Amino acid sequence: MKKQYLALQLFGISLFAVAQSTPLAHITIQEPSLACSPGICTTLTTAFSTLKSTTNYQVASIPFNPLFPYTGGTLLNNSADDLWTPAINLPFSFCFFGSTYNSVLVGSNGVMTFDLTNQTPSGYCSWPFTQTIPNATFPIRNAIYGVYQDSNISSPPVTNALVQNVNYYILDSGLNAAPNRVFVVNFNQLPQYQCNAAVGLQTSQIVIYETTNIIDVYVQNRTACTSWNSGSGLIGIQNQAGTLAVTPAARNTGTWSATNEAWRFSPDGGNLPYVFSWYDNGVLMPDETSSSIVVCPVLNDNSYTVNLSVITCNNAQTVLQSNAINQLLVIEPAFESAPNLIFCTQEPPVYIADLASNGNVIVSGLNANDYTIRYYESLADAENSAANYILDPSNYSFIENKTIYVSLQEELQTGCHYVKSFELTIIPLVTAPTGDISQNFTNGQTLANLVVTGENIIWYDSPADGNVLPTTTLLQNNTTYYATQSVDGCESNRNTNANRFAVTTFLVLSNSFFSTSAFSVYPNPVHDLLTITAQEILKSIVVYNAVGQQILSLDPDQKELQINTAKFTSGVYFLKLNTETESRILKVLKK
Repeated sequence: MKKQYLALQLFGISLFAVAQSTPLAHITIQEPSLACSPGICTTLTTAFSTLKSTTNYQVASIPFNPLFPYTGGTLLNNSADDLWTPAINLPFSFCFFGSTYNSVLVGSNGVMTFDLTNQTPSGYCSWPFTQTIPNATFPIRNAIYGVYQDSNISSPPVTNALVQNVNYYILDSGLNAAPNRVFVVNFNQLPQYQCNAAVGLQTSQIVIYETTNIIDVYVQNRTACTSWNSGSGLIGIQNQAGTLAVTPAARNTGTWSATNEAWRFSPDGGNLPYVFSWYDNGVLMPDETSSSIVVCPVLNDNSYTVNLSVITCNNAQTVLQSNAINQLLVIEPAFESAPNLIFCTQEPPVYIADLASNGNVIVSGLNANDYTIRYYESLADAENSAANYILDPSNYSFIENKTIYVSLQEELQTGCHYVKSFELTIIPLVTAPTGDISQNFTNGQTLANLVVTGENIIWYDSPADGNVLPTTTLLQNNTTYYATQSVDGCESNRNTNANRFAVTTFLVLSNSFFSTSAFSVYPNPVHDLLTITAQEILKSIVVYNAVGQQILSLDPDQKELQINTAKFTSGVYFLKLNTETESRILKVLKK
């Protein structure tokens, strides 16, 4: 049952310590600036403990905020008063006044010592003293005093030994895992000799920290028993010879009282030597030995860490390991391409463009609120986020073709900066396409068979306005069709007759059976299977009904194939056959 109680208490210690500020030995890679594109460099900078030797100390007041509870440890035998514990083996080396120790004694009178030669484990812990420190004749030296006074752990006057006791424990998990283990000694709710509880119960705590070699003393209550031993009490540390000692002001041997105060004794000798070792994906970077390095990731699979190796007072090496920094390279967001803005006009300058609409297009698949978007006339200005950006991008005036550069600054997460561009292009009047104004056709041919010269031909059914006709429209006898061309998005028609090219078509007779040296189609008329052969590879076959509706499209990529027409309704069909070099249309009758 005792083991279960101790485990519960230590679990509470772990949770309690997490919420507090502990003097941990550490090295941390600080959050770096991200690399916004492959090959861009960034600096990894460390924050780390500067550890000092214990040849000297400084003491400072700290907030009274004990990190660890006063109960739950191994109890000092209270069958008698004025006792030392047996030798306690520490799981870590502790440096104290320039020497290294792995064992301590805890005394019932508010003291712990590393002197296992002049003090006897489980023996008598001296209580008479009135001298201040440093003092070569002090009864207990090489010691931490917190609070050293003549306590009485016997029963009586102790009434509840489970609470009123001297106890100690070691923490070696969580924040206090190696190399930041701690040894905690508690003097909890103890009477003083002779005064007993008349001046109040006395509570204090000593904590020593691995690696940093820091010592904390917490005093919840200390009241002098002036009728015994001159009311002597002491907070401080002293070396083995009694020649060096450090005490807080007004806390050397005396009749002082204190409530809820804390003191930290920090090593203050020279800085301990240390070495940095940097790793990339666990592989040592031999040329990197400083506290910060510059890296230029090309891929996003790097994981950087650093070890800080410290040579402690016994010439042993303590290695502190950092956090890992991963994914320094920012993958560019999925920006949309900005369309070029085309201005089809014969009007003289000035022209007005809405640049902001294009910026909205670029971030249309993202959260636009994450970006500051600005527009520039110069690439260099955009790349440098210069102050001369276009102030009113929704009403931008220009007089000639121009490249606009869009600066996109991500503000919330990565801080990365991107530059995109688009063109402002002025296109004057586009002329109508050209060709023969009268063209013959055979049954089954479509607008696609008419020959006109121009780019991106568009067909209409009237010289102005009217309806756009698909190129699959079957040609009709003695009918005029009207063509325009579109150059860079500018169409030639402008809704005027002058810019639509008129072509009138005339039907000429052709054989109902189609067979040339290049193509053969049989049988015709067909009942079920229609065979098509060609001297070259057939690239495409499109079948239309009599009203020009496409009902079948094939990409054979072979010289011969069969089409099953069993499900076709009876009537006339047109086949458009295409090879690499020829295109033909034939009429087939389905029975």
